[in-house]
Amino acid sequence: MRIFIALFLSFCFLKAEVFFDYTHKFILKKDEKARVQIKELQYPDETYFFDFSWTLFDQTNIIVHSKYKKYPRQFVMSLRRNLNWVVQTLVPDYTNPHIDRARLILEFTNYSKGEATFSVYIEDKDKRLEVKFLDPRKLPLN
Repeated sequence: MRIFIALFLSFCFLKAEVFFDYTHKFILKKDEKARVQIKELQYPDETYFFDFSWTLFDQTNIIVHSKYKKYPRQFVMSLRRNLNWVVQTLVPDYTNPHIDRARLILEFTNYSKGEATFSVYIEDKDKRLEVKFLDPRKLPLN
């Protein structure tokens, strides 16, 4: 029993925490588009957009369409069995690609009354990005 307690305590204290540099929650109706504006600080003249929307929900599964750098993708996300998130690499780092990349995580968190809730998390350890969330529900400030 002591070994179990020691392993449990060491796991709790040594657990790796992931901190995201940017987060935002989107609530979208069917076919409503959300957008994340991404600029690489090394290339200020180039602006990229991560666009996404959903089209079909059937009690647990949702069809999500996304586009980043003109490459479309389609996902089936689910509220069960840890199938509720996908990853999009924003800026790869070719020296250590699995650690030093900048990435976006799209998480499907809820569906209620014809609206789906998504959370967007962006991890950018090297601070290479400038990110702006363009929510279709919020009016732009002029």
